[in-house]
This record gives sequence, C-alpha cells and structure tokens, in this order.
Amino acid sequence: MESARTIRPDDGLYPAGLARLPDRPAELRVRGALGDVRHVALVGARWTDDYGASLARELAAGLARAGVSIVSGGARGVDAAAHRGALDAGGHTIAVLGTGIDRCYPAEHRSLFEEIVASGGALVSEQPDGTRGWPGNFPARNRIIAALSDAVVVVRAGVRSGALITADRARGIGVPVLAVPGDVRDDLSAGPHALLRSGARPVASAADVLAELGVATPAPVQRPLPTLDGHASALLAALGRKPRHADDLAREAGVRAGAALAGLLTLELEGLCEQRPGHYFLRRNGEGI
Repeated sequence: MESARTIRPDDGLYPAGLARLPDRPAELRVRGALGDVRHVALVGARWTDDYGASLARELAAGLARAGVSIVSGGARGVDAAAHRGALDAGGHTIAVLGTGIDRCYPAEHRSLFEEIVASGGALVSEQPDGTRGWPGNFPARNRIIAALSDAVVVVRAGVRSGALITADRARGIGVPVLAVPGDVRDDLSAGPHALLRSGARPVASAADVLAELGVATPAPVQRPLPTLDGHASALLAALGRKPRHADDLAREAGVRAGAALAGLLTLELEGLCEQRPGHYFLRRNGEGI
C-alpha cells in the first residue's frame, strides 16, 4: 500500500490552483500522484438516479480519453460514477476526502480508493490522519475540489446539494462552472437549472467541456462491430439509452425470454450494452458504435 505524504505551499509540490483560495489549507495529505494535466471536477448528488450516474460515467470517460484528470469527492452517487468512468477509460482521477486520508468513507468505497491510487491517481485530504467523517468537513473540502480544477461540472443536484457549494466556490475564484440539464420536473435538476439560469454553460457531452477548456476533442476510435447472431442483433436494435427490462426487449425483438437473457449477456460481454439491477439493460455509448 502506498503511504501518504504531506505537502505544503512552499515545497514545490503544492497544487498551484490552491493559491486562489483565501483560506487555502496549510498542508495536504496525499496518497498517489496529482498529475500535471488539466483537471475537471464532476460533482453532484449522493443519491442520484440512473441518468445522473450514467452521464457522470460518460462525461468522465470522455474527458479521461482526452487526457483530462477527473476530480470529485469520493462520495456515493455522482462522485463515485465519475471516478469509475475515469478508471474504466484508463484515465487519471483524484478523490478529495472529507476524512483523514487513512479513513475510508463511505466504507464500501475502499476498493475504489485503492484502485484510484493503484491506477496513478490520488487521494487528497486537508484533515489530520484519523479524522472521521464529520458533516462539517465535507462542505469545506468542496473548495479544494474547485481550486484543483480548471472547470467544475454539476451533473445532478437538488437545491441544497453540496455540489452547489463547489460551484459557488469555483465562481468565487474564477473557475468556469458548467451544468448538465435535466427534466424540469425532477428535484435533481433544480440545482443545475439554477446554475444555468445564472450563467453556467450547458453540458451534454465531454466535447462541451473540452471546448470550454480549449482542448481538442480526440477523434473517436472506430472499431468494427462483432459478428452477432440473429437474436443478439435484434436485441441490439431494441436497446436504447434508457434502461429497459429484459422482458420488454425480448418482446420487441421477437425473442424468447431465456434466449433474450443469453443474447443480452453476449452484448454486455462485447461492450455493447450495460446491465442495471433487476435485469434492466441499455445501449452503451461506445466508440465506433
């Protein structure tokens, strides 16, 4: 296990962006490598929905493929999906913790945190080792997320979400704020829509964020579709960007339920679809597909 180290403003290792904070941390505890690349924060609700989790993964993966590091807070929901999207794309990601760096909160993210470090990313905290997850620590760490980043994207957030604190701190230090639109009837869209009304740039894809940063969008990697049997081909045609139950897909594709599950498993193994709990499936937005 890689041990943590302490960095301070005068040691040449301290992130330059934190100088923008009037209340910058006197020191940071770091495990892993912060990365000398562009950084984008993807933040949002802990109790997000499929739309938020899926968009966070897609945005993170697209940015990671362009060489951008993903910064988030290591929490459940949008944060975890953002870190996971970056890791799945072979990219770099940083989790800014509200606990001591030797604490894992939430506990189920232990393997995620270890994978972040093992993949070349970093865990960061201003809290002393041993500090538990006290509620007041998490809003404070949001200023670090903002200052580490070249842009902040709010994916899904209610009106009281901590993600809006991150956006507010970002604006206060001149970091661009972007937001993902959603259903106007949904509470999780309230935060992003408030930001959009106050001048945040709308985001529908990683390309929108890259344009804000002035980074060229990498050309998509084209790969041929695998050879699929008739059942799998029919199921692929029935899949969309919203999760649908396997039984509904079977009916539309004219395939028996058992054969449909086998065909969907084939598509999943080929990277053409994603499975969600309860036998729900959606088409994966992969390159060359």
